[in-house]
Amino acid sequence: MIFSYVVCAVPAAPLRTEASHHAPIISQLLFGERAEVMRREGNWMYIVCDWDHYEGWVPAGQMQLIELKAYRKPNKFVNTSTGDKLTGPSGNILLSPGSDLFALKRRSFEWLDQSALKFRGKKKAVAQLTSDPAAIRAAAMEYYGAPYQWGGRSIMGIDCSGLTQMVYKMMNIRIPRNSRQQSEVGESVGFLQEAQCGDLAFFDNAEGFIDHVGLLLDSNTIIHATEIAGGVVVDAIDNGGIISVKHKKRTHQLRIIKRILPA
Repeated sequence: MIFSYVVCAVPAAPLRTEASHHAPIISQLLFGERAEVMRREGNWMYIVCDWDHYEGWVPAGQMQLIELKAYRKPNKFVNTSTGDKLTGPSGNILLSPGSDLFALKRRSFEWLDQSALKFRGKKKAVAQLTSDPAAIRAAAMEYYGAPYQWGGRSIMGIDCSGLTQMVYKMMNIRIPRNSRQQSEVGESVGFLQEAQCGDLAFFDNAEGFIDHVGLLLDSNTIIHATEIAGGVVVDAIDNGGIISVKHKKRTHQLRIIKRILPA
């Protein structure tokens, strides 16, 4: 049963496994993203994220309640730059690329209680988002150098599947949240030499389970968020897997390549 509807009112709200600040973070809700509230416990809400249907607990104070009619309105704009921000009497609040500018009217948000906050930056109409190679590279490189964080989806901290999901979000294409789920969508690419910009490469561990994903910029280069390098890096890739530029060694074993975008 759906209890209520919310919009994320902070740059990045942690989604946790339990209603506790000590619980592991499994994902994030970014500014302007919506969710359904299934239940509440004190200052916590158990939510289902609208974008990817991931579930978990978020601090209620970081959410803004909205009516169902407002919740159902389509989002028309996203921000596209690391310099985008909210401005107000207390200063500036930076937004991560790919945040939803939900219900933006002029420079204010219809749902935001803090009406003094104004958006300043580059907005792009969702209807104009494209998936050509230049757009894919531009979206991916917005996260270049961002620190690695398990469960992260923002430039303040991001994990491997968070990076690929956010790049696809900036093309207005929904893909699942984690690497295993992402590996189950799209069409397989038989050989690395046939890969195109935007294809996803998946890697497995010693037990044979997929535990890593990156986005191919071409058949020789991959951008990925990796704990080994500490953040989002561009590395070389061959039929065996990823070769770290930083560490000058192979770090991930290639399992499969999937194409989400039409050829």
